[in-house]
Amino acid sequence: MQTKTKQEEEILKEIRDLPEIVQEKILKIIHFFRSEIIENQSSEEKATLEFLSICGTWEDNRTIENQIKEIYSSRKSTNRTEKIF
Repeated sequence: MQTKTKQEEEILKEIRDLPEIVQEKILKIIHFFRSEIIENQSSEEKATLEFLSICGTWEDNRTIENQIKEIYSSRKSTNRTEKIF
């Protein structure tokens, strides 16, 4: 088998003389690494990019002060906590 990189060649040298049971464990570790770390990372990045693609930029011509005033004025008072205190 021809190796692609120097690192691949070194890895093969390291595991070649190991017992088969140990090689099986190393293979499981490699599969875990690929499926849980590498693939999940790329899917997480993809999900983030998809989320950001549907989010538009905030467009509002009002000043920040006017936006804050509107937020406060739209709030309603409640007596839900009166019984607690």
